[in-house]
Amino acid sequence: MTDVKEKAPSAIKNNIEKNVSAKVITPRQKRIALAKIKRKNWRRQIQLQVNKNEILIPHRCDLVVFDLEGAGFLEEDITEIAAIKISAHGEVLDTYQQLVKPITKLNKRVVAMTGITEEMLKDKPPLSDVLDSFFEFVDGCTVLGHDIGYNDIMNINMACRRFQRKQLFLPRFLDTERIAKRLLPTETEGKYGLDALMKYYNLQTNCEHRALADCYSALAVYQCLIQEFENKKPF
Repeated sequence: MTDVKEKAPSAIKNNIEKNVSAKVITPRQKRIALAKIKRKNWRRQIQLQVNKNEILIPHRCDLVVFDLEGAGFLEEDITEIAAIKISAHGEVLDTYQQLVKPITKLNKRVVAMTGITEEMLKDKPPLSDVLDSFFEFVDGCTVLGHDIGYNDIMNINMACRRFQRKQLFLPRFLDTERIAKRLLPTETEGKYGLDALMKYYNLQTNCEHRALADCYSALAVYQCLIQEFENKKPF
């Protein structure tokens, strides 16, 4: 976790205003458009910092495997965080799981996929109250997950931005999707989703798309990728 201040150089501001002025009619529409472009530019800036922390080569080490579920509309509107702390030998040391009260209504597609309903979340704490306990659980460890480099890590960071937190989430990380793309360039016919990799390695797929279940699935895939890597030349 690192402190990062949001900056918008004057050149970017001028460019934003030029792009927006021709597209909007009212001052309110202009403010909304400017906010969206500023958000996009901030995300791009932080994504570059996240990418610098990627560990490219799979190896056996202490890890925190984590996964998120969301409401389905805003990337920072997280409804569940789960994580498992793993030793270098694969032993489960601790588990974290927390449902979160969302900012928006739940997308019906997400409800159908995860089984998480608004009724389950109505009395849960807001994400602003949950982030500290999650950061404490991670405690500077290397994190692991599936497609976390672009999604889950950035979702946490977008939440930090929304709540004006100076501390961002910039851990060293291993991403099973990115590793699989490097290690299995043709073997999976271009399919690198978690379910596709579980099927490729003949692992039992958990039908429940919940954060904790996906943590265990990502860990199982990672253990196969390590074995695959150890049987091949470095990529």
